[in-house]
Amino acid sequence: MAASVAPCSDTGRTASLAILASVGEIDPLGTRKDGLDAFLDQRVDEGYVIETRTDTHAIIFRRPKGFKRFTRGRDPGRFVVQVDEDGIATMRPAEPRRT
Repeated sequence: MAASVAPCSDTGRTASLAILASVGEIDPLGTRKDGLDAFLDQRVDEGYVIETRTDTHAIIFRRPKGFKRFTRGRDPGRFVVQVDEDGIATMRPAEPRRT
């Protein structure tokens, strides 16, 4: 038995493309980016440095002072910052840098 396939109409195709476009966008209104910008601005004022960032995540660190910066071991003060759908940022310890 052959399976029947319904013909594709232009309106159905347009609706499908519109749904896919909205599903593919991570932060369509910019809420996450704005929340991350505000959070990072505060942390930079506190002495943190931004190592890397995207629209929704960042890695920040606080540079050790004095001779502590020459010691080996876990990076003190290195954090992953992420922002949820509501624009609320959270910060957790990051994995150590690979050497």
